[in-house]
Amino acid sequence: MAKKQSQIKFWALVDQIIRRSDVILEILDSRFPTQTRNEELESRIKKYGRKHIFVLNKADMVPKKTLFPYYDKLKEISPTVMMSCQARYGKLKLSKTIKTITHVRPMKVGVIGYPNVGKSSVINYLKGKKSARTSPVAGYTKGQQWLKMSKEIMLIDTPGVIPFNERSRINLIIKSAMTSIKDPETAAADLLEVLAKEYKEALESYYKIKVSENGYETLERIAQSKNIVKKNNQLDLQKAGSLIINEWQKNKIKIYK
Repeated sequence: MAKKQSQIKFWALVDQIIRRSDVILEILDSRFPTQTRNEELESRIKKYGRKHIFVLNKADMVPKKTLFPYYDKLKEISPTVMMSCQARYGKLKLSKTIKTITHVRPMKVGVIGYPNVGKSSVINYLKGKKSARTSPVAGYTKGQQWLKMSKEIMLIDTPGVIPFNERSRINLIIKSAMTSIKDPETAAADLLEVLAKEYKEALESYYKIKVSENGYETLERIAQSKNIVKKNNQLDLQKAGSLIINEWQKNKIKIYK
């Protein structure tokens, strides 16, 4: 009963943001655009007749040949913009897309996405100065903030959106939405196994070790290479796992092929 009430409250907040906005920016992590999409959210945007733009953030962290197939697929659904707040590109393209997608003035733009896909960074970049604080901690943005982008555009920053039916450990780690993990050894092994399937060379380049298909073997090799050991000289896989997850969530692992 409590879970059902939480879901109702959750979607009531999302619906409120959608209703108050003329355009919704759905911020995706370019490293995992499929996993950071929220199709239930998109169906609600369509239901209320609002305009919708995909923003592939952190595009500098993925080779263009890897990202373009996702970009092409997404733009068949809604206008799509590739952006990197760190490398400073995509701002002009996104601003033009926002202005051309609707003629409503002044325009209210809602910004929605999973925690740590870079919602606040996108807002800061669009505004040209820091106006929404950023943090690697999931759910850092509390409540709603109205931010003036220009005379024509107001941005609505919102808490991250996490569907209740997607709360698996590995999905949340990939989405960088989990900051408190009871078993970092298992979580990191799972993450390494997922990354190794597509980004093996990137992992080997970053950690300077041979990556295995088995996540635990890779974790052990990383712990050995960094000399992460306990007092009895045994590998400290919990500590090594925490390090790997932390580096992933802070975008230190560059997944170029």
